[in-house]
Amino acid sequence: LKLPRISGWAADPGRSAAAGPGNLAAMRLTLELLQQAPQSLNSASQRQLLLRGFKIPAIENLGGTMDAYECIDLSDNDLIKVGNFPPLKRLGVLLMMNNRISRIAEDAFHPLPNLRSVILTGNKLEMLVDLEPLTKLQTLERLSLMDNPVTKVKHYRPYMISKCSKTLRILDFNRIKDKERKAAALLFGGERGKKLMEEIAPSRVVGREATEGAAAEAKKTGPSPEVIERIKRAIAEAETIEEVTRLEKALKSGVLPEDLQPEQKQAAPAAEPKASPASRPAPAAGPKAGPAAP
Repeated sequence: LKLPRISGWAADPGRSAAAGPGNLAAMRLTLELLQQAPQSLNSASQRQLLLRGFKIPAIENLGGTMDAYECIDLSDNDLIKVGNFPPLKRLGVLLMMNNRISRIAEDAFHPLPNLRSVILTGNKLEMLVDLEPLTKLQTLERLSLMDNPVTKVKHYRPYMISKCSKTLRILDFNRIKDKERKAAALLFGGERGKKLMEEIAPSRVVGREATEGAAAEAKKTGPSPEVIERIKRAIAEAETIEEVTRLEKALKSGVLPEDLQPEQKQAAPAAEPKASPASRPAPAAGPKAGPAAP
């Protein structure tokens, strides 16, 4: 496969080392960047686009690749959310190592029908429910979530083996063995297994954290679990790196930001005290009646 002639860092490898993306400030994923980014053939003879280390905060404009690459490398950036892909039928490998990803859009991989390998090593995915979009990938063969907090959740590996497509062969760089598949099927089989799955990967409920434990929260002086969970949820839903930084500081301090404070009901105006009978003013006396006529 012959690669087209391109400009920028890819055209001058020496310049890439000296003035490469690692020394840049955060920048958007623009059409100009797509044109200047290095591209090559990887060891599997796949045409790849290298977008590493540009501190890219969000995925956008990938339609400008004209679906010309089998592999796109977005590692070492500042991504916080996976999604917003255009239709890319050729894309088979997606590398997103060492970002700040804590959220995957529900429809993130719908435009990528032939995606076989997803590498998310070194990110901030925390809950099994956050991985639901990955479990719906029918062509997935290789997946890595190493160095994410979610890998420490109980039953993480059997859960992913059970939920993901049977095409998944390698999880976290370890081949899935037949005995693991059988064990996962046994663990999550029947009513007991269904209940276990609901316990370790509960569905998200909007506003749930605002209602649970409200009475206990009022008695605590430190940040309650609900406050911590609310901040974490806000981090997962943040769209900019500045917002994530602000919320992470709030999480460390345990102080809930004003924009996340629950709305306080306005105090009802005090009712006017009812006058007692003794304090009521006497009705005005009418004109005195004259003597009765004889």
